[in-house]
Amino acid sequence: MMGIITDLYQLTHSYGVAIILLTIAIRLIIMPIYQRQMISMKKMAQLAPRIKEIQKKYKGDTQRINQAQMDLYREYKVNPLAGCLPMLIQLPFLWAIYAAIREFHFAGSFLWLPSLSVADPYFILPVLAAATTFWQTRIATPQTGTDKSQQMIMSILMPVFVGYWAWKFPAALSIYWVVSNFFAIAQQYLMVGSLAAPGGPPAAPKVEAKTR
Repeated sequence: MMGIITDLYQLTHSYGVAIILLTIAIRLIIMPIYQRQMISMKKMAQLAPRIKEIQKKYKGDTQRINQAQMDLYREYKVNPLAGCLPMLIQLPFLWAIYAAIREFHFAGSFLWLPSLSVADPYFILPVLAAATTFWQTRIATPQTGTDKSQQMIMSILMPVFVGYWAWKFPAALSIYWVVSNFFAIAQQYLMVGSLAAPGGPPAAPKVEAKTR
């Protein structure tokens, strides 16, 4: 990562632009994984009415609802946590970039930032990091048929956590995260109309109550 940042800096003469270009390159690398996520999300949307039927049929029996939903996901090869996958895939890149940033002394300023080696003194990047994380997780996590506690964690706690470390960590790392989120959001809106989940609408699941 240090070598790539250095090469991009020699090309652009700006560490900020170098980090942005590196971020875009990483997002292009993980694009096939993101495409799989989009297909999985479309399947989740197709299964949403079936999930409601299960919840209505087994109302009050959380264990049976969860089991029926997992059987449905397994039958149609849907991963309900697929919205988290691209974010998790980024973590090794994030740690590598953080390790590289610790070794760098970024000369010069970038936009409103006096230095990329310290946290944003104006708190603009922490707000952008939290806001784009909230936006990205909301559009990447299915809102129907997903456990409410999972939705709360992904939609609220994660952006708060990201905003906190963006407040503490060097601005260079925050730039990576914010640009990566904007790229993912743009990719989401561009791909959502062009991808179709294979196999057509799923058939009604078997949710017959078990008798003793």
